[in-house]
Amino acid sequence: MDEQRRATIRRRASVLDEEQSAGAEGNTARRSRPVRPLRRLVPLLAFLVIGFLIARQEIPAVRDAWDRLVTPQSWQARQTCQQAAIADAEHREFSRVLKPGRVNRTVDGIYIDRLLIGTMGESGTETRIEYTCYLDADGKLVKLHRSSP
Repeated sequence: MDEQRRATIRRRASVLDEEQSAGAEGNTARRSRPVRPLRRLVPLLAFLVIGFLIARQEIPAVRDAWDRLVTPQSWQARQTCQQAAIADAEHREFSRVLKPGRVNRTVDGIYIDRLLIGTMGESGTETRIEYTCYLDADGKLVKLHRSSP
């Protein structure tokens, strides 16, 4: 039994010596195996998704484009309300949308609250006005309510 074990060890040692004498070729062949393309893309895709989510919240043009593609009816209702609010402002040529408002569905239409418009005040400083809008099912303005924040 002892002889068989020594013979097995010698055979294994000779096989190991052959692999080691092949040297770097055997090792580099294993190391140079190409990395799967998907594994390289995962960190990039994660970075792009996180960047898009941040941009959607912080950049109004990105938010508008997303809403226009994903929820066109809500986007159109928000645009109608924003245009009506700017038209209602005292100095409409110096007015801008600060916060686009939140769209809520009702039984008979759409309700938009927390629409914040900035306009030039009497002393030249910006005055903030909060609006709420009610639109019917067709997207036509029913009521525009103005309040100071």
